[in-house]
Amino acid sequence: MDIFIQIIIAVITVAFVILMFFLIQTIKALTSTLNEVRNTVGELRTDVSEISGDVKEMIHNTTEMTLDVRTKLRSLDVVFATVHDIGQTLHSFTGVMKETAAGLVATVKNKAQREVYDSGTPRPSNGRITSAITDGIISSLRIWRKLKQH
Repeated sequence: MDIFIQIIIAVITVAFVILMFFLIQTIKALTSTLNEVRNTVGELRTDVSEISGDVKEMIHNTTEMTLDVRTKLRSLDVVFATVHDIGQTLHSFTGVMKETAAGLVATVKNKAQREVYDSGTPRPSNGRITSAITDGIISSLRIWRKLKQH
């Protein structure tokens, strides 16, 4: 039994040596991995510092650009207000022209109807129509001048 115990002790010793060999290999691999992680973290800190500087510069440039765009848009407000005023003026002018044209047509119709009623047959009234058209044009020009003054 003595030999048996010595064999068991020898097997345990060999197993312990093998276990220690693999444990040392694992610790070496972990050590190299930790060194790589340490280097990577150091590089990452450097990269983050550089990126944060670039981001700060980009934010500053964006702020300046936003202020510039706001200033330019404010200067365009005058142009848009002017265009709005011109649109309202043209709308008013168009309305006045419609009313003038309607009045002119009504005047011409009334004169033509009076002539038919008075004589019983329609007569050509080129002189009267021309006169009514001339009056309409003159009225339109007066209205246009008044609108231009305002």
